[in-house]
Amino acid sequence: MSNKVALFYNPVAGGGEFKRKLDSVVLHFQNAGLQIIPWRIVSNNEIMVQAGKISSAEYHSVIAAGGDGTIHGVVNAMMKLNIDVPLGIFPEGTVNDVASYLNIPDKTSEYCKIITSGNKSTIDLAQVNDEYFINVASAGLLAQTAHEVDHHLKNVFGKMAYYMKTLEKLPKLQPLQLHVNADGQVYDMEMMLFMVLNGGTAGGFQGLVPQANMSDGILDFLAIKPVPIHRFTQLLYYFNRGLHLKDNSVLYFQAKHLLIDVEPHIVTDLDGEKGPDFPWEIRTISNALQIWTP
Repeated sequence: MSNKVALFYNPVAGGGEFKRKLDSVVLHFQNAGLQIIPWRIVSNNEIMVQAGKISSAEYHSVIAAGGDGTIHGVVNAMMKLNIDVPLGIFPEGTVNDVASYLNIPDKTSEYCKIITSGNKSTIDLAQVNDEYFINVASAGLLAQTAHEVDHHLKNVFGKMAYYMKTLEKLPKLQPLQLHVNADGQVYDMEMMLFMVLNGGTAGGFQGLVPQANMSDGILDFLAIKPVPIHRFTQLLYYFNRGLHLKDNSVLYFQAKHLLIDVEPHIVTDLDGEKGPDFPWEIRTISNALQIWTP
């Protein structure tokens, strides 16, 4: 009988608040006839090791409690180990783009009820080389700074810590040469950063790509061309107001299959975690995952 629920929780995400909620989570599932199997994880490598003990036949769900990086680790483990059960998400990170896009409530007690008696939505994933991402693959300015922000700083300043670090690095930024083949259409250009999105929210920007849909079998590509510092701050304003896709410094299109290379090779990011080296091949995987949603 599938009555077990695997819970992978990050003890430092979002200031470590989830540890105080754990007892009430266990009680809710226990009252619903389900047994929580908790794993305290501090790296995504641990998720892969512990997930190897999960049998789809015995488990009702897998839950990720943390930020987007923790969700990324759980999704990759599920895909690589063929764990075919629904995913639940407790949004406990500094920035919770996936949960925001899917309208998953912040209140743990509300979401527990959704997992035990709610709806399941089927979403796409994307595969880049041998890795998977649920929300966004990126490289350039924001991707580099995301890995340089200390978790203590994130807990104090929240997502503003990323923007502060970005503005600090901006004067030293060198343009990167981007080469993209998107469903046969070729683009060669200089850029500051690019993102390939499965969902419509990234970096804490709600509605970054309003037309994005995690269930349409299509990925959304967005790149920012080199601009002076004053124009970059203006672009941040446009991003907050949803006006950025009309700016001529922004390249946007949709595609199902992408080949991407960048010179010089730089740090990459998948859902807030370090991504694979270039060159990339990205493809969509339709109807890849079920998620508990309102």
